[in-house]
Amino acid sequence: MKTQIAKKLPLHNLTTHSNLNLYIADYPKTINNKGVVLFADEPNDIKCVHILNPKEILICFDGFKDNALPIDIGNCSEQCECVLFPDRCDETDWILFIENKYANDRTAAFSENHGYPNKMTDQIIETVKYFREKGIIAPNRRVWAIVSFPNLVEEFNSTIFKGDLSELDILFKYKIVIRGTNAAKIISEKRIKLNSD
Repeated sequence: MKTQIAKKLPLHNLTTHSNLNLYIADYPKTINNKGVVLFADEPNDIKCVHILNPKEILICFDGFKDNALPIDIGNCSEQCECVLFPDRCDETDWILFIENKYANDRTAAFSENHGYPNKMTDQIIETVKYFREKGIIAPNRRVWAIVSFPNLVEEFNSTIFKGDLSELDILFKYKIVIRGTNAAKIISEKRIKLNSD
């Protein structure tokens, strides 16, 4: 997968990490211009998705910049925040896509005006579709995805998929195991558990 990303998306910057804790944040442009960042220590200035890595498995991280998935000149695919996967790149290893939205409360997170849950799901689906069409991920390979509201501390998975597509619909139609959560745990190169602290 590393080779395919380097070949098909040469402007992307893959980094490797084997920390016990991985914190993924997407800094808003209004605060600074850091973009999507992976930390080994929890930052004080922003809430994150927390990935626990108890076996300290070496993983690759690709934090997407704006317009990171070009289709043609001046036209880019919708995208999520990032993708992570084990560095060894075995065909049966997990691949995890993450999308964050920084709503400050449940009302803002689930407001029909914002449309966050549907937008987040669309961004994950379109990113995975792009990776499949580019040959970076095999057409029928199952992948994992998190749609996250890092500022919300309470659980929200059961309330996030109320639109046209349920979690099962997304799994069967797009081969994506998707959860609304702020946490995951890496069990091994082959297994990742979403919605875990």
